[in-house]
Amino acid sequence: MVCIAVKLVSQPEYQIERKGFEDIVFTASSQEYLAWPAAVAFAKERNAVLQSAREAAAFRIEADGQDDDNLYQPTRTVVAYFRDGNKWYAAVDDVADPKRNIVLARADEGYKAHKAHNKWVLPKRDGYVRSLLDRATKNERVFSVGEQSPLELVTKPQMGKSPFVANDGIKAILGDTSKNYARFLAKKGHPQVYFFQLTPETLERFELSNDNVEVRLVGLGFDCLDDIEDVDADYHCDNHVGCARGVRSVEPTKRTR
Repeated sequence: MVCIAVKLVSQPEYQIERKGFEDIVFTASSQEYLAWPAAVAFAKERNAVLQSAREAAAFRIEADGQDDDNLYQPTRTVVAYFRDGNKWYAAVDDVADPKRNIVLARADEGYKAHKAHNKWVLPKRDGYVRSLLDRATKNERVFSVGEQSPLELVTKPQMGKSPFVANDGIKAILGDTSKNYARFLAKKGHPQVYFFQLTPETLERFELSNDNVEVRLVGLGFDCLDDIEDVDADYHCDNHVGCARGVRSVEPTKRTR
């Protein structure tokens, strides 16, 4: 169930009845697909930041089609791909502080890099990158990059656990919402999800060394071409990233009811 905010504001606001999200307010979705800097600005103008992939999944479960929640929406969840020796890894982070989140603080830079070069390569010594990698490691949100993309992950349990829920990349991105999101998708008639990530073959073409990373967004949304829900960990900071939705925290005593 989605609880519509009762306070009078220029845009409608929502809260969801789900444990762990009691003190989060969601803004309405933008009415059109936006370029990445515009999506970041959309949330900022509403005293919010873009939702994370975890928050987007939770909202979708509860909203069940309301307020364009099934349209493709960008998130502030960022994936930094890097090499360690001969192996490739992805570090996931979605810190909500817009001054610390690289894809929020440097939205224009990422937009220009991906638009012009199809890549946003930064050195590991970059302060934002270093902090991102530290948080991802501390929070156990680093996973090995697979050889195949997309991965077709079944949402229904097989031998006790859904392959979607068991996937290390999905766990790093969606966290504690992955199990409920899998149930939701299965119930809505989506027996599998496509999980997109940059593969070692693609990363090799970027000529990454052990000293730098490739920065990408996580997008969560509906692919109207093949009727499959996608989790995209290879998204560009580019044009038409999706319909933006912001979130912000509220004090428990000030919650909208």
